[in-house]
Amino acid sequence: MKWSVILGVFSLLFLQESSESLAGFTVDHTSSNLHDIPAEWIARAKQDLHIAYNHTSHGSQLITGMNALEEFPYYGSTYSWTDTSTGDRSSLSLDDMGIPGIDDLSQGDYSVDHNGISIAKWAEDTFNYLNDPSNNHINVIMWSWCDIGGHDIDRYLSSMQWLIDQFSIGGSHIRAAEHPVQFVYITGHANGGGEGDSSDIPNRQIRTYCASHDCILFDFSDMENYDPDNNYFLDKLLQDDLDYDSNSSGSVDRNWASEYLLRHPDSELYKLTKGEGTYPGAETCAHSDGPNNDARLNCVIKGRSIWYLFARLSGWNPDPPDTDPPDTPHKVTAMPAINYILLRQ
Repeated sequence: MKWSVILGVFSLLFLQESSESLAGFTVDHTSSNLHDIPAEWIARAKQDLHIAYNHTSHGSQLITGMNALEEFPYYGSTYSWTDTSTGDRSSLSLDDMGIPGIDDLSQGDYSVDHNGISIAKWAEDTFNYLNDPSNNHINVIMWSWCDIGGHDIDRYLSSMQWLIDQFSIGGSHIRAAEHPVQFVYITGHANGGGEGDSSDIPNRQIRTYCASHDCILFDFSDMENYDPDNNYFLDKLLQDDLDYDSNSSGSVDRNWASEYLLRHPDSELYKLTKGEGTYPGAETCAHSDGPNNDARLNCVIKGRSIWYLFARLSGWNPDPPDTDPPDTPHKVTAMPAINYILLRQ
């Protein structure tokens, strides 16, 4: 039997298994406890995932958080990652700013014509990137917002669906048969106006769409709306640096990161943020250094949550079987490492 036939049969069986076991899900403020994730799924993410992620300063909070985890001595090499699109499979492969063209969703929120179809510019950049066979190993695409306020969320959602229809499992593009891609939706940071403001309304629209279309959502905003003790702050003029209005005076006067760290001085989150021993603490967190660098907790939480996302993208499902969402044909975990070995024979 030819290796190409073996590869095709293997890919078909694997994709069928993945589509039966992995559906849409949301990663939010409840998804930041690394100790919930079985170690084998962290290892699986490092082995299987090849991620391309584009962002500007707010989106860099995920990278800062990942760096904090990687450098924390207690974790050893568990959360190691490499800024390449291939990697050595002992570290997570994440190509930071790897998609040429527009930097983030906000900058790319204008319509372009793609063979008679109106899509967002960032989506065209993604198409061109995935259309290049040299990027066939990429199996996860992530983009983030700067300020989500005032942008065309309908265009964002339709452009994401356009990409999913082509490049996810069962997609119309030729690469989807053997190299399908998972696409991660994302919300935008707090804008300081509280509930119903210029970020909350579009964030709600994205959440509603993802829930009804069984999508994968990284709820960036939700991680700011709640502290790790599950206290809610969006109704208190929450800012993107976690400042909030504690007494309904109309101006911010406290920071929930500082308050949380004061309450939990011996916690792992405190050590990741402020440092311990030779570890100096999380590095500068864009827009979120805050009082005494306490607001760097914002980056730490998002860095923990992104690894929760990676484990789930690799196939981990912490939901009880009786609460699993219905199967979906466009969510898949690819296994480029095995495909690569077969092709080399």
